[in-house]
Amino acid sequence: MLDDIISGATDDSVTTSNLLRKVQVVAHRLGAAEITAWVQAELNGYNEGDELPAMRKGLNTPVTGTWAGVMGSRATLSLSAGSIPEDSAKALFTANAYQSIAELEELAALPSDPVMVWDPLAVVAYNGWVEEGLAPGMEMMNLVAAHRVFTRAKIRSIINSARNTALDFALQLQSTDPDAGQQNGPTVADAPIAATVYNIYNNITGHGTNVAAGPNAQQRSSVVVNDLSSLLAAAKQLGLDDAATAGLAEAVLASEEQRPSKIAEFLTKVRDGVFVVGTSATGQVIADQLTPLINAYLGI
Repeated sequence: MLDDIISGATDDSVTTSNLLRKVQVVAHRLGAAEITAWVQAELNGYNEGDELPAMRKGLNTPVTGTWAGVMGSRATLSLSAGSIPEDSAKALFTANAYQSIAELEELAALPSDPVMVWDPLAVVAYNGWVEEGLAPGMEMMNLVAAHRVFTRAKIRSIINSARNTALDFALQLQSTDPDAGQQNGPTVADAPIAATVYNIYNNITGHGTNVAAGPNAQQRSSVVVNDLSSLLAAAKQLGLDDAATAGLAEAVLASEEQRPSKIAEFLTKVRDGVFVVGTSATGQVIADQLTPLINAYLGI
């Protein structure tokens, strides 16, 4: 199955929808609920209010406006957000892609770029911002219509991101365990698989690292008792690399007899800088912030 995904991701004749269905099969066999949910949303489309993958949200969209003036004069000009309120600029000059992958593929195949027309009230508001000097306008003319352009290049980049994610998913799983994705194969209950799955999901969501350093620094988290994915998510936010998150998973999943020594050994490696940390914080700071997260996972 992993070979099928790898070959399909590099074959333009395989639709992205078919490719993702194979990813869904593998994710189901792994027990990777987050990946399964992502695939289903990609195939069926997202709902307003859903947490979107990084590749689908806050997309910059060029805006073209039609201006009208005295004596029937008209002009078409690209608009700029200028200094208008941030929330309004986000709503009018960026877009979120909620469409299914199949819909996006149809949009990418159109002969011209699809557009999204501004609400008339937004046009009125923009004219007001021009009068206030917050947005550029045209002398002796008013904006009468505007639309955002959802470029086909941007749409293709979303589709390609999904295909690249599927490819990374298969390649990383294959490197972790060649039996991953087979029936009765390894699952997220196995530490290396759990770490690999989390790393892929972290790339989908675009979550970065965020460490607070200082005497009383604490890393906010939502670690749930016995929920390995939540622990790995919090650890990743601290800046731990792939090897470190795999080491953490292995330590906390050890037998009750071995777990304390495994965790102590892991934290020592963090303090000593054995693992690559994607922040400027020291290993000691990271270890200090990891300890309460591990305790939360263990229910201590």
